[in-house]
Amino acid sequence: MSLKILLLAPSREGLEAISRELPQARESADVSTAVGGVAELLLEVGALRPDLVVAELPHLDDAGLVTLESTLSASPSTWMILLSPVQAPEFQLRAMRTGVREVLRSPLEDGELRAASDRLLGRIAALRGGAARVGKVLAFLPAKGGSGSTFLATNLAYALAVRGQRVALLDLNLQFGDASLFLTETRSTRTIVELARDVSRIDGAFLESSMLQVSPTLWMLPAPDTPEASIDVNPDAVERIVSLARTRFDFVVMDMGRVLEAATLRALDQADTIYITLQLTLPFIHDTKRLISLLRSLGYSQDKTQVIVNRFEKGGEITIADAGRSIGARIDLQIPNSFAAVAYSINHGIPLLKSAARDPVAKALVAMADGLAPQPAVRKRGWFGW
Repeated sequence: MSLKILLLAPSREGLEAISRELPQARESADVSTAVGGVAELLLEVGALRPDLVVAELPHLDDAGLVTLESTLSASPSTWMILLSPVQAPEFQLRAMRTGVREVLRSPLEDGELRAASDRLLGRIAALRGGAARVGKVLAFLPAKGGSGSTFLATNLAYALAVRGQRVALLDLNLQFGDASLFLTETRSTRTIVELARDVSRIDGAFLESSMLQVSPTLWMLPAPDTPEASIDVNPDAVERIVSLARTRFDFVVMDMGRVLEAATLRALDQADTIYITLQLTLPFIHDTKRLISLLRSLGYSQDKTQVIVNRFEKGGEITIADAGRSIGARIDLQIPNSFAAVAYSINHGIPLLKSAARDPVAKALVAMADGLAPQPAVRKRGWFGW
């Protein structure tokens, strides 16, 4: 059964411009066209239930965004590319909250729509065919600065690596990432910027060779050296890097920043699990509730997210139950407080499993790694067995 594509534009000329950019898609799919705006889009999607919509909506106001959200909510299997002259980050975020997958500038630049449609159609076909994923992608997302998200991401990556898993650690805190400092004193000659500037060259082998090898089974790709360099890290590059990494590694651990932008959202789209990290104080709980609401509005289901309470201490003023009720979600994991051991690990750039393997935090990370990559039980041999 072929995929169904709906093309919509306010004029016949607009439809022709879109069609010229999608020659391959038109050959391998059932394509319908319509002239109009949001009202016509609502009717066409309701009738056709297309797999992919490419819609040029140049005059999308607040009411139109509401209609667009209800349209896509009523057809959850429909993915949409929005073409708009408006490229302000606020507008793009609002559009993605309605369920739009990508927002491209109109008039179209050569090849941009073709690349985006090929990418989404490939994902749709893979999902429909039940294609198996290779590596698991784990994203650590802080509810607020200082949550300890980077420490947990880096040290879980190390815990997975020491049990024989091939692990890639991607520092996607693009403005202020410092994940490498948590694991090693060695500085990498390449960051994600160098790869993003020539994304067409990237393949799996090139990606791995460009990463800093921290241990025999742990590689990492650092964030840009300066905040302004992150401008060169575009969403397409991030998506390709994550996609390739999962074909080369058993686990891809992503350390995310607090800023949710087009590039980081593209990474979160590929995550199998998003770990939201917080501490048991009122500001953290307040921001966690807002972050969970934002993720839900962007289409990330509750099954995809887990909440981690870091630096947990029994007998605190705010309990786990209190936090769960306040944020409207289950607390899935608790990492105990061990300030001295963790501070030593961070200050010396040594993974906690190396500096204090018997520390309660280290044991919690090992238990977390056990849940993700269970090790086969080792049978103890008795005297006669020897």
